[in-house]
Amino acid sequence: METFDFVRDKLNEWGLSELIPRFEENKIDKESFLILQESDINDLIREIGPRAKFKQKLKEFVKLSKKARKSQGENSGQPQMRRRNEQASEGNRVQKRAKVQQSPGQAKRGESSGQIGPSTSTTNYCTPQVTEKEAYMLGEVKEIMKRVHNKLDEQGHTKLNAFLKDKIRDLEKGKKELVGVFGKTGAGKSSLINTIIGEKALLPSGTVSACTSVMIKVEANMETCDYIAEIEFITKEAWKDEVWYFLSVDEKSDDIDDDDGDDGHIADDGQTDDDEDYNDHKKRITALFGEDIRRSPEELRGSRYFREIPEFLQSKKKILKCESASQLSENIAKFTRNDKKLETQYWPLVKCVTIKVPKVTDLLEHITLVDLPGNGDFNKSRDEMWKECVGSCSTVWIVSETNRAAAEKEAWEILENAISLMGNGGECQRLMFICTKSDDIGISDASSKEEERAQILLRNQEAKDQVTSSFQRQHKIKKHFSGDSNFFQVFTVSSKEFYEGKCLQKSDTEIPQLRKFLQDLNDRQSKTLNYVCGAYGILCLIQGANCRESARQKQEVCTILDQRLKQELDKVRRSMEETYKAFENRLREGVKKAQESCENDLKSILVSGKKKNKGFHKTLKCLVKNNGIHKKTKKPEININEKLASGMRNHIDETFKETFPNEERRGPFKGAISDFTLDTEALGSKYQDVLLQLTFLKTEEAIVKTKLKDIIRDEKKRIYHSLARSIQDSMKPCYKNAAEIHGKDSLKNMRDTIKNHLHESKDIMFDQAKDHMLTRLRNLTDRILNTLNQDMVKSIEVSLKTDDRSIPDVTEEYERVKTCYHKLPGNPVTKVPMKCVKTPKPKAPSHKSKTHAQSHVPCVRALIPDIFHATNDRRPRYRLDCCGAGLFQCSLTGLVFEMEKKGEVSYRTVDWDSSLPTLMPAGPLFRIECPQRCVQQLYLPHCEEFCDAQKLSVAHEINGEMEDVHPSYVDATYVRVEVTNLSLYGLFRKCFSHLQVQSQVVLFQQQAGNCPQTCTLNVFLLPRNLPTFEVESYYPGCTLIQTTSNCILSPKGRYGLVCESVAKAEIQPKSGTFDCGYGPNYQPTFQVCLEAGVKAIKLILMDRGNNDKAVWETQVTLAAGQQHRQLCSETSSSSAPTERKDTASEFVMKHRDALIQQVSMVLHIADDLLVDEIITDEMYSRVSDERSRQEKMRQLLDTVCAGGETAISAFCKALRKYQPDLFANLERPTGAKASQMSHK
Repeated sequence: METFDFVRDKLNEWGLSELIPRFEENKIDKESFLILQESDINDLIREIGPRAKFKQKLKEFVKLSKKARKSQGENSGQPQMRRRNEQASEGNRVQKRAKVQQSPGQAKRGESSGQIGPSTSTTNYCTPQVTEKEAYMLGEVKEIMKRVHNKLDEQGHTKLNAFLKDKIRDLEKGKKELVGVFGKTGAGKSSLINTIIGEKALLPSGTVSACTSVMIKVEANMETCDYIAEIEFITKEAWKDEVWYFLSVDEKSDDIDDDDGDDGHIADDGQTDDDEDYNDHKKRITALFGEDIRRSPEELRGSRYFREIPEFLQSKKKILKCESASQLSENIAKFTRNDKKLETQYWPLVKCVTIKVPKVTDLLEHITLVDLPGNGDFNKSRDEMWKECVGSCSTVWIVSETNRAAAEKEAWEILENAISLMGNGGECQRLMFICTKSDDIGISDASSKEEERAQILLRNQEAKDQVTSSFQRQHKIKKHFSGDSNFFQVFTVSSKEFYEGKCLQKSDTEIPQLRKFLQDLNDRQSKTLNYVCGAYGILCLIQGANCRESARQKQEVCTILDQRLKQELDKVRRSMEETYKAFENRLREGVKKAQESCENDLKSILVSGKKKNKGFHKTLKCLVKNNGIHKKTKKPEININEKLASGMRNHIDETFKETFPNEERRGPFKGAISDFTLDTEALGSKYQDVLLQLTFLKTEEAIVKTKLKDIIRDEKKRIYHSLARSIQDSMKPCYKNAAEIHGKDSLKNMRDTIKNHLHESKDIMFDQAKDHMLTRLRNLTDRILNTLNQDMVKSIEVSLKTDDRSIPDVTEEYERVKTCYHKLPGNPVTKVPMKCVKTPKPKAPSHKSKTHAQSHVPCVRALIPDIFHATNDRRPRYRLDCCGAGLFQCSLTGLVFEMEKKGEVSYRTVDWDSSLPTLMPAGPLFRIECPQRCVQQLYLPHCEEFCDAQKLSVAHEINGEMEDVHPSYVDATYVRVEVTNLSLYGLFRKCFSHLQVQSQVVLFQQQAGNCPQTCTLNVFLLPRNLPTFEVESYYPGCTLIQTTSNCILSPKGRYGLVCESVAKAEIQPKSGTFDCGYGPNYQPTFQVCLEAGVKAIKLILMDRGNNDKAVWETQVTLAAGQQHRQLCSETSSSSAPTERKDTASEFVMKHRDALIQQVSMVLHIADDLLVDEIITDEMYSRVSDERSRQEKMRQLLDTVCAGGETAISAFCKALRKYQPDLFANLERPTGAKASQMSHK
């Protein structure tokens, strides 16, 4: 319904709200609204007046939109260019050329290091073109799909035709991420939002006498260059209730009995809770009506008070448009600010204000920033919106001043009171504590700006450590989340210093880091990627449906897919049944606990406070009148139902968190839905005639998983809150009875009524709540299975079982969208992404997970280095020949060199200096040489799960001493450093951190010397940026086992290894420590001793410090002796001595020059690789476009080496097929070749 919201808003804005039902009935969404034809409008609007007005408004809107897009396209680069020019003067080094290459990690998303505002990093002037290119691509594909839709319309109505048109309409659907910003008045929320989006004057900053009093949403204006505010009001009925409450509280009530002995709460200033509520309501009433409020309810609701806001009386949104941020800020102040200086204030009537800002698409195209009041609102409609918004936030920012962050109680109280809405009852994946005004250190005794900067940074680091420590003590908050190392982060920001830069650099203010986070979050919801992928899948289906010669293959594939679908659904069903049983057991225990503790829990609410006071009478009266819920103005909500449900919740929280994790790593139901697959990719290699249909099914599989993710996300909130709602329904009779009690002893009688009802109904009530939750869970599991089954069955049916002759020819459209699809980074179907180079680790052929050396880096050329071994040194030396200016990546270590011109780079690893105990390595230490001195920048891969640029730095040797070089840029994968003179370079941490790091588990099989019937498996726990090739050089007699390796481990954490599927397996030691070290010696963390005959085992790595939670597991197929390393299937002659043969990667590396010179059937081999989808059409074209056979072969080798061991093995298979003699001669051991030559 998001697209119809646009239509509704436009009709309201144009004063044509009476047309809304007509447009909704005819399913006019945003897209169709903008392309309405004359005849369509005449049919929709038969009245001449409204029709003429609509046509005029629509014409003006379309004209304005086109003008705005043109203007935005012409000027989009100017503000960024100004910022870049300013930054250039602050940089450490002036660029020597206009074109600057991207950082490897950042280039994955098509970003530049300077794209998100000022920073100390080198900027990339190509960034606007990247964004413009994607926008152009999206526009082109949308136009193509409109034409396809029109073609389908012309073909008449058929089942397949209707299915395809629905799919095209669904392409526009998408969800925005919400980032909630919490904090008390004066904490700096408005200034923070202004600075991040680059609009200093948008949201007015708080003063002593004024504060933001309503919920404000900030998002991108995607249509015009205007600054727009959409003001949504509460209902007239809700305002009537507020006025009634104020007047009723203001009157003297005879319900209160002086002798009730009430224990109401009295604040430190002598005010009761009800006094505070009364004063707050008075503030709201006087803000609108003035101080003279002694009027009747009818007078206070008179229309004369609402002349400037007729939209309130008409239940419409008020739309404000301005050309500048400052003008809009001034115009919305009366709707958002509680400020006595304003003559007119309408904020008490406002439910929410949505501000749309132009030219922030890089940050907010798919994101909405929400400035949230701390504890909700007394008004029911505002409070419901607040709860819904909090529950929908994927990221939460808690804002507090840096000087008060460590001792701040209110921030943690806000978080604790809302945690059930964010955690199990919400979808929060990230929690960020943002300490504002980080430049404020009071009176400084610093003698220079550098010294003052050092003092600020030291104080900020102390604040971060203290806040992190406080979070570790928030057990109530932490139990709702899995404890991912990325979940909680602390930032110290300064908006003032970001603009003025008196003491701090831009990066010191950490505003660029927050922008970077938003940009990454925005990129995750890539509208271009989702739309183009979906369009490509649809066109694959249409194109495949036009191929009539594949009937036999269709039937075979249908049979296979039907069987696989049934098997996969059974797997999902079994996982869900296990979950249901776990819920049932935990809830049964929770019912017993709740029945035991409920009366004490109720007492904590009915009898509260420290001193005798009459005020609690009104609080309890509000509670029973609102079904057990009372929202106080500045304090947490009182909720009897939630309190009674807490006994059951405590038992279910852990199971609920494991079943429905907010983090996306594993997915709900322990990954059962994520693991669901029909494996259409594997079928495609065998059934080429239906490859297009299978490609469509793959995209449909991804779409249905996304659909289920949305369903589960929404339904799990209802499941979690179902306990309190069920209890509320059971308690309603006693609330109603208590609300009718008046007169003497009314407070005591209300309490007794509630207590008696609870005592009588508790044996049934909690059982009903349990059954209600289980029913909702069962309904969800049934819905998931039905959706999976129905959607995939329908997709299989229309793609493989429907023979529709009315499908139009879309060959031209298919080819154009296919080209766009393959040009798009991150598409899910292509094995090797276009314009990407995936550099493998040849010595670890089947490590399936991507390592740092395998990061795909657009515009970076991957090189296989020459390897040398010095005498008495087991460690290898690497040499790269770089053919010119650009970025070059070593395929073994992941190091990236930015070259100014052609040159040779050689390097090796050396030991870190153990005499420097404060130096904590975060990567290998490299000694790098370049005789031509043309290395300009160096990219060092890191393995930090969350990389804090303040804690990670580069060690560089100069004149025999180590210096600390601050990186010019740090992203999720690499650290970039400017090269002055080459020598030693390595990453190190400035302080020890227990935060988890990206790691790898590497296995080496070792045959026992004295007993060939047994073997030992050496298990290494290593940081992921340590090249496996380095470790293997220390164990030349061992065999690297092919398996998955990636995991997340904690430095100095204790881990244990379990070996399953084997009766007898000895593991030493029982537990080991992950040292996260980088040499000089590499010792196995565990050794597994196995008996003869064992072919396969299952290994599980468990975290001893986290209740033996499994952090890595794999199925290991053991080698039979050393024979598994043979490249050929032929066995060696029995008379010949056994000699280890090369892996595919080793074979290609060793014989690269010979292959380039001697392979003659290059295009035949490339044809096979293209058919097997090892290379793409564009890669094939690169090979065939080369002039000479040698250049073709060189290009082909670079391509397959970038694809990893799978691609290299496929190449060797094709080579053996077309040139068996050459292959056999190269594969034959050196001694055999010499013997053969001598014989000849």
